[in-house]
Amino acid sequence: MYWGSRQEEGRVNRRNPGRAMSETICEICFGPARFWREIAGYKHFRCRLCGHLHVFPRPSQDELDEFYQKGEYYDRAEMQKERLVQDAHARLALLESFVAGFRLDKKILDVGCASGIFLSVACQRGWDAYGLERSEKMAERARAIAGNKVAVGVLEEMVVPGTPFPVITVWEVVEHAINPRSFFRALAANVGDGGLIGVSTPLSNGLPAKVLGSRYPMLMPPEHLSLFTRQSLRVLARESEFGEMDYRSFSNLNAESLASGFCQLLSGKRLEQASPLARAISRSLGLATAWLPAAVDALGYGTEMQVIFRKGANPALGRSRGKTGNGI
Repeated sequence: MYWGSRQEEGRVNRRNPGRAMSETICEICFGPARFWREIAGYKHFRCRLCGHLHVFPRPSQDELDEFYQKGEYYDRAEMQKERLVQDAHARLALLESFVAGFRLDKKILDVGCASGIFLSVACQRGWDAYGLERSEKMAERARAIAGNKVAVGVLEEMVVPGTPFPVITVWEVVEHAINPRSFFRALAANVGDGGLIGVSTPLSNGLPAKVLGSRYPMLMPPEHLSLFTRQSLRVLARESEFGEMDYRSFSNLNAESLASGFCQLLSGKRLEQASPLARAISRSLGLATAWLPAAVDALGYGTEMQVIFRKGANPALGRSRGKTGNGI
């Protein structure tokens, strides 16, 4: 896991508790961002130009350090290990097609590598795999897979051993960063010319986000501080001279997960906490709409997005696709 740079805290964490704010400046495109919702005590603002959604003011670095050291985030990730292994194989297969086409070395840095599930699959597939992790505890587990190629630290504050890399991956990471712009600049500094970055992150203007509103499960402050649109992610990428090569939407939704979402929407409760009637109605709706995620993902408006960028590439050369399941 990865949660930003302390050196950005003073510039981004601007608290003014005595003043209620209805508008601020978008952290990405600097357009007007209006107050949208307060969730778990954190105010969220949505940009009127690029649609980007972000928490403002930001929590302090000390708050985030305390939150992530509790370990619940890592426990949730380990519970999804089977799916994460499938995701890793699919994502690496896609990256391998680009690596072969551009004649890049199979050397990769996974930022926010946690316990090393992605690194493990990369090693199995013949990659020279490196990791970067903020948590020493998680890094120790990852080192059991990749040895001393797993560093502890923050991308914005260090030169990662092995830099520059032909491929860097940041799966479910950028939404946690205190300053996404500084984070992207650090990515650019650590990837070689013509190199690739793979990014996945929740989609703030997908159909699930629009339907569920403030109940959208990816609204998880202080864990998630920034929720991107495709447009706002492109703004950051282009500033650092990255061109979009591949875009895909994914949702990882089946009938049961849809039923859980319907239950949350209709009753405000988790499926296991709801009344028998609410559970029955929610499960019926889940079965009836099980076909929907594949269609929404194909249009590019699912729960999350996965994007492959290339440093120095012409964005017009990119391609767009969407599927459910493994995110590819």
